Amino acid sequence: MNVPHVALRDVSKIFTRKPDFAERLAIRLGLPKPPVLRAVDGVSLEVNHGEALGLVGESGCGKSTLGRIVAGVHGKSGGEFRFEGKEEAGWTAEDARRARLDIQMIFQDPMSSLNPRKRIADIIGEAPVVHGMVARADRETAVAELMQEVGLDPGYARRFPHQFSGGQRQRIGIARALAVQPKFLVCDEAVAALDVSIQAQVLNLFMDLRERRGLTYLFISHDLGVIEHLTDRVAIMYLGRIVEVGPTPEIFRKPAHPYTQALLDEAPRVGRGRRVYVPLKGELPSPLAPPPGCRFHTRCPHVMPVCKTTAPDLKPVAPGRIAACHLNDTTEQEE
Repeated sequence: MNVPHVALRDVSKIFTRKPDFAERLAIRLGLPKPPVLRAVDGVSLEVNHGEALGLVGESGCGKSTLGRIVAGVHGKSGGEFRFEGKEEAGWTAEDARRARLDIQMIFQDPMSSLNPRKRIADIIGEAPVVHGMVARADRETAVAELMQEVGLDPGYARRFPHQFSGGQRQRIGIARALAVQPKFLVCDEAVAALDVSIQAQVLNLFMDLRERRGLTYLFISHDLGVIEHLTDRVAIMYLGRIVEVGPTPEIFRKPAHPYTQALLDEAPRVGRGRRVYVPLKGELPSPLAPPPGCRFHTRCPHVMPVCKTTAPDLKPVAPGRIAACHLNDTTEQEE
C-alpha cells in the first residue's frame, strides 16, 4: 500500500481576535464573545507522491489557508497532519526539520515575498548554506546552477529584486524554494500575478521541474484553465470545506457537485461555442456565520429541504471520485 506524501484528517484552522477593553467588559456583563473565523473546517485530503493536486475555489474559501497549513506557515487548530506516513504530533526534532525543508511554498506576489534589501545571490543561497546543504565556498556555483535551471542569467545574481520583471521575480522565488532540495511544493496562485504569455512560460517550467526532480505539487488557483493543464486531480473547496475531489479530466467532463458545475460554467473554454451563462443566485455567505446544513444551499439551484438541515458527507460517486451533495444520495436511491 502506497503511503500518501501528505495526508490531512479533519484539519481545521480557527482565527480569533483578542477582544479590546470594551469587549472584555461586555463579555463580563454576559454579552456574546467576538465571532471566530473557521477558515478551514474539517478538511481531509491526500496528496500522493509525484502527483499534482489542484485546489480550487472562490476567494475566501480557505484554500490559501490550507496551503499554508501544509507548508507550515500556519499551525492547524485541530486534526491530523501526516507527512510521508508520520503524524506531526509524533515528529522528532529531525523529522520536523526535514518536513519543513521538504515542503516549500511559492507565493502569489513574487515582489512581496522577496526581501528588497538582499541581492538575488543571498536570497537563493542563504538557506542551503544555513542548513548545511552547500558549503559557503560553493554557494556562488550553487546559485548559478539554480538560476540556470529556472531560466535566469547567473550574471544577474548581484542584482536586487526591484531590478527584475514580475516573471523573473517568480523564477527567483522558485529557485529559492528549490535551493533546499524539496520534494513537495505548495504553489499559491503562483502565476496569477503574471501576464498571460509569462504564465505559460512559468507553467511549462513547473512541468519540467516536476519531471526532472520528481516533485509533488499542491497547486492552488482560481484559474480553471491552469488547473486543467497542470494537475492530475482536483479538490474543490467552498467555505472552508472540501465538496468534491476527483481526477482532473473527469471533474471537467462531468462534475458531481453543483458548485463545481457553476465554476466550470463560468470559466471560458475553447470549443464550447456561444452559450448564455446564468450566474449563481445569492451572495457568498460570511465565513463568520456559515449557514447550517450544506453550506452551498443558499446558492444552489437544486436545493432540497434536507440541504438546509443536514451537512452532506464526502462519499464515493465514481471510482476515484468523492463528493458531498445530497443529490448523489437521491440518485443512488433512484437507481
